[in-house]
Formats: sequence, structure tokens, C-alpha cells
Amino acid sequence: MTENKLNILLAEDDLNLGFLLVEFLESSGIQVKLYRDGEIAFNGFKSGDFNFCIFDVMLPKMDGFSLAKK
Repeated sequence: MTENKLNILLAEDDLNLGFLLVEFLESSGIQVKLYRDGEIAFNGFKSGDFNFCIFDVMLPKMDGFSLAKK
């Protein structure tokens, strides 16, 4: 993570929406890492340094509520 940049984990299985959100957030100077299912997002969270997380509720393998709880 760059020191002065916000770093967001985005868990979204809809690629069109995910890419749209990534493009919008990155155009605002925010670093974004997109994950397409709950399990991979959880593993990414454990190995990353994120300031904020955005989860889709209906994700494959682990839903957004379970992901947030973990």
C-alpha cells in the first residue's frame, strides 16, 4: 500500500459492476483490489493491508455477511 493512498478490498462477483467500481475508485486516487468470491476475498484480506472493505452480500463460496463476520 502506498503511504498516502486509501487501500480498499472489494468483493464483487459481477465483473461488470466490479470493474466499474474499480475504475471509479481508482479515478479518485484510491487503490482497489477486486476479489470475485468470499473465500478468496478472505484470504486476500488476511494477506493484505486494507483501510476499508466493500462486500457484495451474495458472493459465491462465502456470502458477504459471513465474510464480514470473519
